[in-house]
Amino acid sequence: MANKQEALAELDAGHEKFRAGISALPDDAYSETWLGEWNLSQVLAHMSGWFNEMTGAMERVDRGERPTPEGVDYSNADDWNARFSAGAAKGRTALTAWEDSFRRYREAAAALGEDKYGTDPEKGRPLIGNRLLQASGIGHFEEHQPQLDEWLKSRA
Repeated sequence: MANKQEALAELDAGHEKFRAGISALPDDAYSETWLGEWNLSQVLAHMSGWFNEMTGAMERVDRGERPTPEGVDYSNADDWNARFSAGAAKGRTALTAWEDSFRRYREAAAALGEDKYGTDPEKGRPLIGNRLLQASGIGHFEEHQPQLDEWLKSRA
């Protein structure tokens, strides 16, 4: 599993590639439905929502707390996704909100110590920094990039 520097570089590469595809789109493109029932504003709100949630998780981990607050359950992702997409900003404002949430997420990931990245030698699984980046950052870009590419190709 990637060390901190490698994980952050992978996160940055995913962000840059995803952003490159949407940065020049006109405002009205953000309301085009292309991912199920979602438009670009809703996709960005969905990603922003998870960035925001996992920023808090990383901040808690950095303070020595558990990542998930007491009483919060992330297991029903569909409910969370519906809530996030329902709050989508319109047009290019969605891109600004997405960029802001990514910046905070990236800063929180960078603030975690090197010891939070890599592989747990006893359990053989990724450490918390890698898991939080994979779930809501790297993995999100990997999941949605092909869908975005397909939509962008259909617009050409």
